[in-house]
Amino acid sequence: METLTLWQSSGPWGPGWQELVVATGRIRGNFRVTFSATRNATHRGTVALDDVAFWGCGLPTPQARCLPGHHHCQNKACVEPHQLCDGDDNCGDGSDEDTPLCSHHMATNFETGLGLWDNLEGWARNHSSSSPERPAWPRRDHSWNSAQGSFLVSVAEPSAPAILSSPEFQASGPHNCSLVFYHYLHGSEAGSLQLLLQTGDPGAPQAPVLLRRRHGELGAMWVRDRVDIQSKHPFRIVLAGQTGPGGIVGLDDLILSDHCKPVLVVSGPPPGLWAPVPWPQPSSLQPWDFCEPGHLSCGDLCVPPEQLCDFQQQCMGGEDEQECGTTDFETPMAGGWEDASVGRLQWGRHLAQESRVPSTHASGAAAGHFLSVQRAWGQLTAEARVLTPALGPSGPRCELHMAYYFQSHPQGFLALVVVEDGNRELVWQVPSSSSGGWKVDTVLLGARHRPFWLEFVGLVDLDGPGHQGAGVDNLIMKDCSPTVTSEKDTEISCNFERDTCGWHISHLTDSHWHRMESHGPGYDHTTGRGYFMLLDPTDPPARGPGAQLLTQPQVPAGSRECLSFWYHLHGPQIGTLRLVMRRDGEVDTHLWSRSGTHGNRWHEAWATLHHQLDSGTKYQLLFEGLRNGYHGTMALDDVAVRPGPCWAPKRCSFEDSACGFSTRGQGLWMRQTNATGHTAWGPRADHTTETAQGHYMVVDMSPQALPRGHIASLISEEHRPLAQPACLIFWYHLSLQNPGTLQVHVEEARRRQVLSISAHGGFAWRLGSVDVQAEQAWRVVFEAVAAGVEHSYIALDDLLLQDGPCPRPASCDFEAGLCGWSHLPWPSLGGYSWDWSSGDTPSRYPQPSVDHTLGTEAGHFALFETGVLGPGGRAAWLRSQPLPPTAVSCLRFWYHMGFPEHFYKGELRVLLSSAQGQLVLWGAGGHLRHQWLESRLEVASTEEFQIVFEATLGGQPALGPIALDDIEYLAGQRCQLPAPSQGDAAVATSQATVPAVVGGALLLLVLLVLLALVGRHWLWKKGDCAFGAKRAAAAPGFDNILFNADGVILPVSVTNDQ
Repeated sequence: METLTLWQSSGPWGPGWQELVVATGRIRGNFRVTFSATRNATHRGTVALDDVAFWGCGLPTPQARCLPGHHHCQNKACVEPHQLCDGDDNCGDGSDEDTPLCSHHMATNFETGLGLWDNLEGWARNHSSSSPERPAWPRRDHSWNSAQGSFLVSVAEPSAPAILSSPEFQASGPHNCSLVFYHYLHGSEAGSLQLLLQTGDPGAPQAPVLLRRRHGELGAMWVRDRVDIQSKHPFRIVLAGQTGPGGIVGLDDLILSDHCKPVLVVSGPPPGLWAPVPWPQPSSLQPWDFCEPGHLSCGDLCVPPEQLCDFQQQCMGGEDEQECGTTDFETPMAGGWEDASVGRLQWGRHLAQESRVPSTHASGAAAGHFLSVQRAWGQLTAEARVLTPALGPSGPRCELHMAYYFQSHPQGFLALVVVEDGNRELVWQVPSSSSGGWKVDTVLLGARHRPFWLEFVGLVDLDGPGHQGAGVDNLIMKDCSPTVTSEKDTEISCNFERDTCGWHISHLTDSHWHRMESHGPGYDHTTGRGYFMLLDPTDPPARGPGAQLLTQPQVPAGSRECLSFWYHLHGPQIGTLRLVMRRDGEVDTHLWSRSGTHGNRWHEAWATLHHQLDSGTKYQLLFEGLRNGYHGTMALDDVAVRPGPCWAPKRCSFEDSACGFSTRGQGLWMRQTNATGHTAWGPRADHTTETAQGHYMVVDMSPQALPRGHIASLISEEHRPLAQPACLIFWYHLSLQNPGTLQVHVEEARRRQVLSISAHGGFAWRLGSVDVQAEQAWRVVFEAVAAGVEHSYIALDDLLLQDGPCPRPASCDFEAGLCGWSHLPWPSLGGYSWDWSSGDTPSRYPQPSVDHTLGTEAGHFALFETGVLGPGGRAAWLRSQPLPPTAVSCLRFWYHMGFPEHFYKGELRVLLSSAQGQLVLWGAGGHLRHQWLESRLEVASTEEFQIVFEATLGGQPALGPIALDDIEYLAGQRCQLPAPSQGDAAVATSQATVPAVVGGALLLLVLLVLLALVGRHWLWKKGDCAFGAKRAAAAPGFDNILFNADGVILPVSVTNDQ
């Protein structure tokens, strides 16, 4: 029994999921796989696993007969001819490695020595069990798949190659001398292994010829390769390995075919004939003696490795940027692209007329080279991979222009991947409908850190009919320098109809903004039919938390500029959208943010940009979308910048700034958070996030800070004139000790007081509102008048200016918004929130076609889609403002529930929440009725309370909306039964008569059951069995309702009965 380490890593790892593929190797008995994770006591972290699968682990199945030329194993399995004597047990019983043919091969597995390969320098024979503490060291050999097995490993310094030379072989004559070998390159992108042929023609000594080169990171696995050699002169095979920093180069199982005939007389090579093999390098990378290893010499310059392929030319002739991805593949260096395949396919240069793909290459010429997918000798993963050298950094306009050919049926793919920070990002893939002929395309790569690599991944069925194949040609890296700018880069104002103007997509995260055309539920703001920027975390599914849309560095046009834009935040799990200004060497300035859903509509917002013109510092603007799940989208449109300051914002949560509020030199009001838990005065949590990390404005009202009768003023910036009456809503918090009075003034041509609050404080935030009418520019002024009491304060949070008059407390028709009803998502309930929409607005979620207030598609309502809820008692809450104690009050509302009849699992409940706990006042499940229903219930509480509408599930999730409209809270009034009228909807009431009604209904139900039993007995005695048969056939049951992972498929009888 042996415990074998297949893979291990100490990180560093990012926050997202990463794919791991591990080759187990041939295992000849039963085995189990164990995952183990450790961490030290000083570092917190999480290790998780998901989607574990075994691929290609079964032994070949026995066959009665094999295809012509294939080998029939002793266990009746079939293997291809090239799999014989290759050092792998392909049959499953070892019989393909134990044939008479294999006895003529010369195999060296390094278990007992070096065999024929005793001419070496810089290589050492070793095994895994005695490995040094190096992360990339092989954990097992190839021969026995064991830590006790031996192999060769390079011990040469990274600046010099390790050389392994075969004995001298005779000229190969008409038959090829074949070498099968297994190599290991892991731990460094700079490691490489070269196989060279050195011939011994005394008349004309030849420089070594490069037959095979493997470069870069191939993974912690042994990879098979094979080289066929035909030489008219005696020759040696030379294997040269060069390690990169932290990397390992290894060799195992060198197998020479029977046509490799060693020279019988070994008298030593003539002087100079078998000279030490020089380290072959591309001609453009040949270093002069005065340059350090790895540096490029051009003229008098030594270019360090980190400046190679950085899209900024250092050498006069551009040698440092020559092998960096741009190529037409006519030169052998192929633009620096290196094959990294480990399976049955590989990438290689191909002459057009020798290929199975169309006889002309991308330029249309009959001759010429391109890069194509070809057969290979590897034994591991199927796809072919080819990579550039390390690139970057790149600029935001960086693009790859290319021509490609792809045809593979019924399966296969061709894709471009960016490898960066250990992550693989799919940036392009051939459309599934693509077939035949060369096509051209452009891929935006964007701004990226160094190093990153481009990788083409291809999988084709080369044995399929027709011109099956894949190829790329004429690759051009364009506008990739991070220092290159254009006139377009200064275009901040953009409606996205033509392109993205001066805004570009950051590729530093795996979630991206996309320029989208209006269709379905996605529509732009400019015309309703144009283009906009969309962030959808499910397209493709994002692993990271955020996506960025940003500008190039900009020159300020004045000391103050106003940036305006339209945003759209819609969905029950939406996260945060924020605007940031960035300057080199400074901390990012948060200008604006919004969290959670803001309804299925576009909203306008603006922020003032403040600049120090004398500093000469440029600035960048950045929109960042931070997801909080996968149910919801963010969108941007119509960004504009103009000189001068903005108007005061319509909404302010104080999370990012003070929103332009000033104290006119007093400095008494402060923006603060209680994140440390040691704030001397102020609420423990803000109102926006209801956490200690949230921000609010607060003034210390104690006598030392503000003597009795003194006033602390908080003045807004100027608001734009109002075309219609509006309502200013704000939340305030008064300390338990009487702080004094909070006065609200509107300052237009003159100042006028519109509200005064001097009630006792408490532990809750309370809602205040004032009606505002202003035909000129105006300000709002909050004044705190001190009472001279110790340990007292007044705090403000969440200001909102909305159209229309202010509603009564806890009442709302939802035409202008949620009227102070809070839809903050609670993590303990799953982090979902109610939304706000209208019937005429396209939506990805089901919703009522009309509202109740107006009875039209233009009317608005509150909405929640229960299909996003998972099992486990999760819910979404819509909470009123705190309401004072009441002996009796009436709550009236209209609700709409749309669930299929047999799946009314969604539930709407009304809760009364107070310091004593929660009380369920009312509840309803519903099915598809396409109408609004009214409910009235009486509320009583001896202490301050909140009304909560809870949307939840009573069973399996099913798509269906729950909507609310026209909530009316009548304080101090009993509910009145509505007067009956023709066409009225059903009314649900909660009165004292409910027990009697329920009791009567139960009695009636019992009588009906008894009557049915008597009738059934009478029919049975008459022998009318057809009744039972007809009844069974007509009733829809669970036999014809199918469940799957994506939802519920309903029978026709259920979906058509409404």
